[in-house]
Amino acid sequence: MFSNSNDNSLFLHAFEKSPIGMALLSFDGRLLKANPSLCRMLGYNESELINLGVASSTYPEDLEADLELWRKLVQGEMADYQIEKRYVHKSGTLMWGLLNVTSERNHEGISGNDIFISQIVDITEQKKKEEEYKKIEELHKLISDHSQDVILRLTPDGIISYVSPAARNQIGYEPEELIGKHAYDYWHPEDLNGGWLRRGNSDNSDSRIFIYRLRHKSGHYIWQEAHSKKIRNAAGEIQHVISMGRDVTERVHSEELIRRSEKLSLIGELAAGIAHEIRNPLTSLRGFMQMYLKEDKDGSKKLRNEVMISEIDRINEIVSELLVLAKPSNEVFESRDVVHILTHVTRLFEGQANLYNVQIKSEYDADLPFILCQSSINQVFINVLKNAIESMPKGGEVTIQAKRMNDKAYIQIKDSGCGIPQDEITKIGNPFFTTKETGTGLGLMVSVRIIQNHKGTMRIESEVGKGTMVEVVLPLVE
Repeated sequence: MFSNSNDNSLFLHAFEKSPIGMALLSFDGRLLKANPSLCRMLGYNESELINLGVASSTYPEDLEADLELWRKLVQGEMADYQIEKRYVHKSGTLMWGLLNVTSERNHEGISGNDIFISQIVDITEQKKKEEEYKKIEELHKLISDHSQDVILRLTPDGIISYVSPAARNQIGYEPEELIGKHAYDYWHPEDLNGGWLRRGNSDNSDSRIFIYRLRHKSGHYIWQEAHSKKIRNAAGEIQHVISMGRDVTERVHSEELIRRSEKLSLIGELAAGIAHEIRNPLTSLRGFMQMYLKEDKDGSKKLRNEVMISEIDRINEIVSELLVLAKPSNEVFESRDVVHILTHVTRLFEGQANLYNVQIKSEYDADLPFILCQSSINQVFINVLKNAIESMPKGGEVTIQAKRMNDKAYIQIKDSGCGIPQDEITKIGNPFFTTKETGTGLGLMVSVRIIQNHKGTMRIESEVGKGTMVEVVLPLVE
């Protein structure tokens, strides 16, 4: 087999002592010799293996692929080959082996004297681990593909390396659009201080729960709650982060409504005590001011007195709004025509609209059902329309739309005014927050309270320089 006896002796010594299973085969596939490692691996002694032959110890389903490679090797089409295949242990159990076969050609040209050396490494445990890992991967894929929560895997630097299909429904992106992007690029700028992976962050915890705003592909933001965990290797280094994010926009909005409702209640209690104390002296002050006007025969103090009466009336108006907040409405709910209500409110503002050079257009669905409401609902549309007209001091257009969708009436009032910055929209309706120089913020606050009493909702959209849309949704009467 080798050029001299020394080489042959060395090979046989290495063959017998090798920790790897080895066998010598003839050109026709007969097993000529098997080393002790191979015998231990398969559970047979050498003579048993030689009598059984290679095919007997090979798992039947893997035999054809092995024989095809063997045929090519014997015919000289390849110098060696390697294949993972299953073997049948003497006990009947299956095991995996990595088979590597090389040829030792007869250089003397004698046909049939070629020797083939097989080396077999037991990879049963490795294959078991691969199979377990495959099952875990399949389970992970099954969970990821069907989870309504977005599942992310991030690098230690926050780069997205995996994202589940739920991202499509939750934030509008296809998963492949997000791979390779930085996760924080989609966070609302105001929420970035909570960035867990930011350098310099002193938070050493490996698990965190975040609630933050996430940018949808269409441009708006949703609220997401994410459970994140850092995965470390044996050295304690962060390998990656597996994060699960859930859309909690409705929950956050509900909590905000509860907080606003609590504020309204507190403001109402405070207003009840203050308003009554203020109104009585205001009446006296206004009476005296009217007397001063009558006594001012030459009119030299007319401007001053009229300004003072105007300011007293303004204070009285604020007190009236506080009283609306202070007392629960005991008005009777009646079925009323929403188109009639809106038409009436529009007529009230015809003079002011002309003064501001504002056009008011109406678009109402035919045969809208009635709504069940109190007369206070008029105040909502008065407040909204007043704000719309005042937002266009140089003129513009207001469109009032009313339409039916399922069992609700959708009323939208759109203007082409100055608009409201996005960071201020969420504050609208808070006590004493206003975008006007002389406003109190109580008008919309009162409107919110009235809409809540009617089991409706109010929504505001706005863009600076383009205008504002206020949508009021109320239940219909069938």
